[in-house]
Amino acid sequence: MMLATLRRLSRSAFFILFLLAPLLDLFRLDLSRGHFVFLTMDWTLGLDPQNSALDPAAITLHLLLRLGLPILLTLGVLLWVVWRWGRIYCGWLCPHFSMVEWIDGLMARWLGRRSVWEKPSAPRQAGARMVMSLVVLGGSALWAVTLLSYLVPPIPLWTGLLSLNLPTWHWFFIGIGTALFCIEFALARHFFCKYGCAVGIFQSLIWAVNRRAMVIGFKRERARDCRDCNACDRACPMRLPPRGMKRHKITCTQCGVCVQTCQQVQANNPEGALLHWVSGEDAVKMDKQPGSQIPVQDPVRIPVLEKD
Repeated sequence: MMLATLRRLSRSAFFILFLLAPLLDLFRLDLSRGHFVFLTMDWTLGLDPQNSALDPAAITLHLLLRLGLPILLTLGVLLWVVWRWGRIYCGWLCPHFSMVEWIDGLMARWLGRRSVWEKPSAPRQAGARMVMSLVVLGGSALWAVTLLSYLVPPIPLWTGLLSLNLPTWHWFFIGIGTALFCIEFALARHFFCKYGCAVGIFQSLIWAVNRRAMVIGFKRERARDCRDCNACDRACPMRLPPRGMKRHKITCTQCGVCVQTCQQVQANNPEGALLHWVSGEDAVKMDKQPGSQIPVQDPVRIPVLEKD
């Protein structure tokens, strides 16, 4: 599907950018030089501490133009995007959420479940624990080294890592970072996105205030078509109820996986899918719906996923 392909391309491109940005000097904080590097250029405040003749007003204006204005413009753009589309960065770009979905998929394939906290829906494959242990350990180590490359010169870091010749504090950073990421990737992926990510929580709060913001809509008048299906609930990477009200899915990442799943399930239905993105007045109507997404006069039981 076109939507799935576009999302796969955007996530892959941004993940590669996340890995290569320090190596290409696109963006990083170089602790050895004491300032940021942005687009291969040194990003400093441009103030000489030895110059005592600087006028306080000139210093204030200089700081405003060099530091305050870029930060305010960046925040303004981000707030506008989040206000309209919610956590779309999380679903379409965030490298961490890409890891969450990737590991979810591998766990479903090898362990028969997307999380250690969920009941198996398929038999576990031989060697599954070894495969998932290597995946989690490798991914965690890659993240720890990549984050360190945003703080120290990346080329010496990678060459020193390959030759096992790094300063002691580098090894401590990589070891502790790898251990923490192992715990998170193995046990708390979507839980971290929901309750532990400050960037994600901030986006959720801003999006929740705007009742006209884009949200997953559900055609309640066709709820009978959902009588024996909870595929969208099972597919959601954040384990949210896609057919519920906005307040029940405040941490939605707008990934569209539930929409794609519904389109696949209803592929032979001439009326099409029941889930779709809405905004404006349609989003306000969704927010006014009763707590249950199924009409009261025709209640529909949504079955619980059981073992095959």
